[in-house]
Amino acid sequence: MKAPVLDTLPAVAETFTWPLGIDRTLAVPVGAQLRGQLEYGIACGDIPRGARLPSVRELSQELGVAHMTVAGVYKELLGLGLIVTSRGRGTFVADAPQPPPGPDPARLTRLLSETLAQAEGEGYGLRQIGEAMNALIARGARPPQTGVSVLLVGLFADATRSYAADVQAALPAGDRVQAVTLDDLRSGRSLEGTQNADVVLALAHRLAETRALLPGWEIIPVGFIPSQRTRAALAALDPMIRLAIVATFEEFLPTFLGGVKRFAPHVSAIQATHLHAPDLQSVLDSCDVAIYATGSETVRTLMPNKPTLEYRHIVDPRDVEGLVLPAVEAQRVPRHKPTKEPL
Repeated sequence: MKAPVLDTLPAVAETFTWPLGIDRTLAVPVGAQLRGQLEYGIACGDIPRGARLPSVRELSQELGVAHMTVAGVYKELLGLGLIVTSRGRGTFVADAPQPPPGPDPARLTRLLSETLAQAEGEGYGLRQIGEAMNALIARGARPPQTGVSVLLVGLFADATRSYAADVQAALPAGDRVQAVTLDDLRSGRSLEGTQNADVVLALAHRLAETRALLPGWEIIPVGFIPSQRTRAALAALDPMIRLAIVATFEEFLPTFLGGVKRFAPHVSAIQATHLHAPDLQSVLDSCDVAIYATGSETVRTLMPNKPTLEYRHIVDPRDVEGLVLPAVEAQRVPRHKPTKEPL
């Protein structure tokens, strides 16, 4: 059974300075807005791993939000594994797990020493052993390796398959990435592929849920960023259009609105709502174009004669390079795999 990842505090951390704000024109509770901004900011890397967050008092004063509200948000994020606290030091964004170590040269020496001693014990001379070893190396005695199996756990099926394709493109031929959703795990679907996985990835802001469904597994959290296609499409919008944006989750609406404004600052007529809001249809009826978050694909059917665009993300390439690839390479070393507990 694989041991769970232990989050550690950074030795040195810079205080987080990414701007937070409360939009009191939105029909979204203040606490939900704050949690959504922090959760999304951490998952997207806008709030760096290891960064020191303001204290509850500092953030309360800065935003004009009740002390209890900020404390409640921090408690929720702590439960999600997105932040860690240390008495006397403060509150920090959870640091990235350390890449697994490579092959241990000392273990190789021990293995070869044991083999050499056994061969000598059976009467073979050092010259015979050396010639046999050289011959084996020359013709590639190492058995063919199977590819590494990576499991990527996401939230929505189509988006998770897209994330898996991003990771797959970065891996050598023969490795394979399987996409499953949290609902798949809850329902018991995809159990066979899960049991055979060598590396398990989860979206950073869904790490706690994934750990609960895969107890005892080492799970690597990966962040995500808006895709180049999304950024380009927003930049190309006509500045005169009436734009509607639809968030899937209410708490992410302020952050979603901020992201759209960031990539389409030239568009001024924007209405923001979320998928379950009572005003959803009226907002869509009054707009020319709608931008919807992943998970809100129903927007396309609610306005069939108007253009729509999904605000799609990709797995953060920095995490693919710094976390996923080292973990995959560590699994490429032949060894007996530990037996996983049944789910």
